[in-house]
Amino acid sequence: MNITTELIASDYFPIRILSEQTGVNSVTLRAWERRYGLLKPFRTEKGHRLYCLQDVERVKRILYWINQGVSVGKVRALLDSGSDDLRMKGDEDQWPDWQWQFIAAVVELNQSKWQRLFQEASKQYPVSVLLKKGLLPALQKLRNQKSALVARLCLQSALVERVSSIKTSGSKVKTDGPITLIINADNSALMSHLVCWSLSESQQLYRYIEGVKTAAEVSVLVGALQPGATILVAESLTQAEAEKWLSFLSEAPLENLSLIGSGFWLGVLGTKPIVGIKAYSDVSAFLS
Repeated sequence: MNITTELIASDYFPIRILSEQTGVNSVTLRAWERRYGLLKPFRTEKGHRLYCLQDVERVKRILYWINQGVSVGKVRALLDSGSDDLRMKGDEDQWPDWQWQFIAAVVELNQSKWQRLFQEASKQYPVSVLLKKGLLPALQKLRNQKSALVARLCLQSALVERVSSIKTSGSKVKTDGPITLIINADNSALMSHLVCWSLSESQQLYRYIEGVKTAAEVSVLVGALQPGATILVAESLTQAEAEKWLSFLSEAPLENLSLIGSGFWLGVLGTKPIVGIKAYSDVSAFLS
């Protein structure tokens, strides 16, 4: 549908604004339009997409259904029906079955199978949904299987490589503005990369650093790079170790610092609130 210049100035905006308003990156929005017919943008004479406030609400409804576990391919029928009844979603939660298939493929060391499952899910769902409902619970179940140690280690290495390739392909990333500094402070390389992936989907500018061993090094990095926010991932730290970090960090001039790890979370629970610092038990809690 074409649109006049007068209306462009008053009521319509480009895909960049729709992305900022909804948190869904432009690549995903275009895919929802082309593959599933979920969006029908107006077009300028030069073919540029334009959206309105109704599109913002529609994208929010799409996200609502996806977060309920509905696959993207089935969302359009729900939107067209105009129903808010969750019983009509058509998909009972398929994530337990996905987790079972994924874990079975990992334990069998069938990398091509679990990569196919991972790739299909990453195309169907936003990163946050795939992580919270699928991948992170599956990883937790694998941790609880002592016999799956070799399979889990192979998976972690391959996933880091896979996620890194996804982050650097396809989507445009902002080149200016404040950065989010993501620091891997222990052996949480996979979890740190998953956090990076979640930020890349929303086109946030970030910088990833690993090899940090002390809270003092965190303070030096933040002072030198001046990030808008800092996310420190250290899931293997015990509560006692984390409390030593917290003691230093609470005295350092840091702002907008998020700490991910059960040790940090338990440590913060036992102290009075620390200004500028939030703690999360794991990546799933952080994403929520």
